[in-house]
Order: sequence, then structure tokens, then C-alpha cells
Amino acid sequence: MGTNKALLAVDGTPIITRCYQILARLFHEVIIVTNTPENYAFLPCRKVPDIHPGLGSIAGLHSALVNSSCERVFLTACDMPFLNGDVIRLLCGIAGEYDAIAPDGTAGAEPLHTIYAKTALDTVNRAIETGEKRIYVLLDQVATRRVKAEELAGIPDAARSFLNVNTPGDYGTISKGQPPVCEPEAPQKTS
Repeated sequence: MGTNKALLAVDGTPIITRCYQILARLFHEVIIVTNTPENYAFLPCRKVPDIHPGLGSIAGLHSALVNSSCERVFLTACDMPFLNGDVIRLLCGIAGEYDAIAPDGTAGAEPLHTIYAKTALDTVNRAIETGEKRIYVLLDQVATRRVKAEELAGIPDAARSFLNVNTPGDYGTISKGQPPVCEPEAPQKTS
């Protein structure tokens, strides 16, 4: 993008502020993992650095798990302007001994819109030690509960919760008040 996506405004509000506002209504603790905390001084929450800088989102997950006072964390990216509280509540309400609870979007699992348990920390550490930077790989290595599109079907605009800003084109569409239409993934038949 050539700029800090978290600070781009959607409807006059930085995306990171939009994320914070949703998360602060849902959780007693919100943590921003950042190596530039001064950029987010306007948000009233903890800011913690990557323990392993330069490894991307997997390092962010690691730092969140290590620094959180909770046994489970909801991990999201800073460029998701349409987080849906009902989708997040549904994920948090799933019971079971899972290391991750990941919704399925149109392109598969959404690892940056997932609940992770501290029980996944050993696997995260091994991935970092081996140089693995792809966070979605973790979902195949830990006990993951996949939340299918049909489980989200009762939540209006659920799929918009997974929308993120990757390109200037994405941002241009969103910032003009015309967010892309996101349709839930069609259920796939299995035999």
C-alpha cells in the first residue's frame, strides 16, 4: 500500500480505531502488537512489541499469546474495517478444547480473524524457530475448529467481517462508501 493501512480512514475514522471500538465492546483487554506504539498513542489500550520482529503476523500472534492475561485471544489484522461483533461472539461462544477456532471465508480459513488458545503457543514457537511465517499453516498443525459459512449464515453481512484492505483499489472502493459485496461461501458437498 505504501502507507500504514491501520491509519487509513473509512467513514472518517482510522481502520485501527474502528477495530478497537468493536473489540473494546467485546473484550476486557485489547492489545495492539506493534513495534511503533507511538503511532497508536491515541488508543487507550496496551501496546506490546513483537518478541520476534520481522516475522509478520505469526510474530504478532506469538506476542499476543505471551502478553495476554487470558487463555484465549481473538486475533485480527489492523486493516479489517468491518469487524462484525456478532461473528466474533459466535466464535467466542464455541465450546471445546480447541487450539484455534477459525471461520471459513470465501478463500478458506481466516487466520487473522481467529480465536487462538495459549495451548497453541508451543506450535507457534516451533514455527518461528523453523522460520515459518505463514500463519495459516498453524491451523493445520493445531486442534482447529473450522466454522463453516452455513454456521455464519444467520448473521447479516458476516462475510464483510473478513474483508481487509490489501491494495489501493480495495481502499478506494471502501473509502467511497461502496464496500465490496461479500457473499458467504457456498456450502461444498462432501462424499
